[in-house]
Amino acid sequence: MNISLAYTSVFLVVASLAIGFPAAAHGPSVHPDTATVVRDENAMKAQHERMGNFEEAMTALGKAMIHEDKSDAEKHARQLTEALRGHEKDVPHKNVSRIKEFQASYEEFRKRSAKLAADAGSGNLQKASLSYGKVLEACVSCHAKFRD
Repeated sequence: MNISLAYTSVFLVVASLAIGFPAAAHGPSVHPDTATVVRDENAMKAQHERMGNFEEAMTALGKAMIHEDKSDAEKHARQLTEALRGHEKDVPHKNVSRIKEFQASYEEFRKRSAKLAADAGSGNLQKASLSYGKVLEACVSCHAKFRD
C-alpha cells in the first residue's frame, strides 16, 4: 500500500467518526443541578452553539481534505479556532468538580486545533489529516469524561 493511500484510509476512518460520534453528543440534554458551579442556561446555550460551529467546521474541513481542496481546508481550519473563542469559561456537563481537568482538556483541544489550522494553512493536507485525528481524539476523550 502506498503512503498516500494509507493516509487517505486513516483519514476516512477518522472523518467518519468525526461526523457520527461527536454529532450525537450535541443534541438536547438535561443539565444536572450542582452546588459546585452555578449553571447559566444562556452560557450553556452559547457553549452548545460554539461546539456545534466547531463540529460543522470539522465536517467541512474533513470533506475539503478528502477532496484535496487546500483553499477550503485552510478556511475551515481557521473556522475551528474561531469557534473556540469564549470556550475557556465553559463548564462540563458532568464531573463538574473536575473543572480544572476540564479546562486542561480544553487547552489541549485548543492547541491541537491551532496545529491543525497551521498544517492546513501550509497546504500539507497529509500532515493536516494527522492533526485532524489528534483534534478528534481530544474531542472523544473530553466527551467521555465530561459530557452527559
